[in-house]
Amino acid sequence: MNEILKNKKLRNKLLLTILITTPLFGLLAGIPFVRFEFNRFSVFIPGIAFITGITFLFWVINITLLVLEQRIPFLQKIIVRSVISVCLSFFIAMGLSDIMRTYFPPPQIKLADRKLVKPDLHQKSVIGFSNMQMPLPVTSSDETKTVRLLNVKDRLNHRGFFFPQFIHALTINMIILVVCELFLLTLRKQKIELENQTLRQSNLEARNNQLKMQLHPHFLFNSLNTLRLLMKKDLQKAEHYLLQLADVLRFSTSTAHDSLVNLNDELRFCLTYLDMQQTRFQSMLTYAVTNSELYEASGKLPVYALLTLVENAIKHNALSSEKPLHISIEYKQEKNSISIKNNRQPKAYSEESTGIGLQNLAERYRLLANETVVVQTSNKEFAVTIKILS
Repeated sequence: MNEILKNKKLRNKLLLTILITTPLFGLLAGIPFVRFEFNRFSVFIPGIAFITGITFLFWVINITLLVLEQRIPFLQKIIVRSVISVCLSFFIAMGLSDIMRTYFPPPQIKLADRKLVKPDLHQKSVIGFSNMQMPLPVTSSDETKTVRLLNVKDRLNHRGFFFPQFIHALTINMIILVVCELFLLTLRKQKIELENQTLRQSNLEARNNQLKMQLHPHFLFNSLNTLRLLMKKDLQKAEHYLLQLADVLRFSTSTAHDSLVNLNDELRFCLTYLDMQQTRFQSMLTYAVTNSELYEASGKLPVYALLTLVENAIKHNALSSEKPLHISIEYKQEKNSISIKNNRQPKAYSEESTGIGLQNLAERYRLLANETVVVQTSNKEFAVTIKILS
């Protein structure tokens, strides 16, 4: 229950429920008497106030039991809390009802302008009130009888004020008990969902780190091999390539524990990676940014989002001088999204793609921003669109 009180949304809902139900039960308790005529209706206000007060007291009792469940182990069982709540409500209601009957006795009802009249002798022998439909049986038909009404106070003292007090009290308390348990179940459900989301996020980060570890050795091996060949042919290109490799490793190290990075940083890292791959594959690979406004765009992306898509395109397509692989990076300002597109030319012999990279990226988008990754494929082109996050 302490978590409910700390949870602003649930706490406000609970307070609103208390503010609505407390006076509502009090008003509903007075409804059965509206059909009677009283000299002073105000005499029933103490009774309505009694039901209102006892409803609020039942709220306090049930909330207190939920608060104490974290300190007293046996109160964690719903059956124990229910039994204690019902017993307390019963004895409190009985005691307060006796006090109310002593100091605020139920009033006598005066029926204004009512008299007994003798009906037609040819009809069934009944007498009744002149303006009421309920007949009363009589034993004589030749004279008007005076029927003594039972004193209302006697009847109410016999049956209890409004309704039998134990039924009324137990009904109100059971409703409050159910509502409190529903609030507790809602809190536990939210807590479980939050824990599951945290576990999914942790698992996702672990898989992402695993993908990084798989990428780095493979990428580093190819980069060093390319650097070795460049050093034999062109030292200036080799130096430039080495600086690019240092930038890639620096970015990888600085974002090791980040979930989101600035769009400009991710784009710069992706273009550096593509430039290094183009140095390796030369004319077999081309790339382009189709909209220069992307360089001035702002926002954030999941770390390695663009790299995952371009690396996926290079990995699953055949590259040759006759049929080069072309990767385009398109920025759609109106949709605040980026699309990575490439011409499809599958490898003749390749292992079936597991799609782990795309699945991982899609799951990261769902957890970080509740967004989807849109994949479009045709015979000639493969495209993936991701949102730029704010």
